[in-house]
Amino acid sequence: MPRRWTTVAVLSFALMFFSMPHVLVDFAVGEPLKRGVAAPVIAFVVSVLLAVQAVGLLWLGQRRRIGLWCHAVIGVVWPVAAGGAQLAEVLAEGVYRSGAISAAYVIGVIAVGVTMAVVSGVALVGQRSAR
Repeated sequence: MPRRWTTVAVLSFALMFFSMPHVLVDFAVGEPLKRGVAAPVIAFVVSVLLAVQAVGLLWLGQRRRIGLWCHAVIGVVWPVAAGGAQLAEVLAEGVYRSGAISAAYVIGVIAVGVTMAVVSGVALVGQRSAR
């Protein structure tokens, strides 16, 4: 597997490391309902994102370009969702939810997601120019 593809796979697992606990904290504090969104709707959206990410990992392992595309998209969606919903709250003065660990999850989702999107995009461009 090319080095960039391996990097995308590692970043994908890192994104899961941050996104899964972040979502659990969101549900524990009732965040979806505070924002007027039913918990089953958010659960479905998160399930779809994780399923796409998992299938993307499978495709990366098979060296299929669609795996890079999945990770480029997921790498944009997670940071936009987490950052758009909570970054202002994280950066505001005072304690964010459960403290530093909760803030670290949000920042991790954003940082790893953006990095994954960029590395996936670079790998896609590199694949195209190698043809």
